[in-house]
Amino acid sequence: MKFVYKASTLEGAEEIKTLFEDSGIPASISNKGFAQLNLFFIPHTLAVFIYDSSQYQDAIALLNNKNHIVSKPIDIVAFYDTMNSQESQASAHKVMNDFIFGMVVFGLLCGLLIYALS
Repeated sequence: MKFVYKASTLEGAEEIKTLFEDSGIPASISNKGFAQLNLFFIPHTLAVFIYDSSQYQDAIALLNNKNHIVSKPIDIVAFYDTMNSQESQASAHKVMNDFIFGMVVFGLLCGLLIYALS
């Protein structure tokens, strides 16, 4: 993922995301859930990221010229279907579980080292 645009409103971020996706550039908005809380007293910024960093130049060109033709558009429906497939989700869960297991082992090793040195 690569950062492309910073917005101060959810509507602005959604507009840019729609522009990208209508042109064949899959995109995501960060902090979307936080922005929907409407906490006016807490400043927040929304960021628009693109999934494929090889499309960065096209994304920047689209920001400057809404009529820009993307050189290698991606089929958005197929892209999100692949992302939401059970195989993709299983792979993401495996990576997360491996990371958590690694952190637990690391923590135990650090604890044993501290115990041994004390």
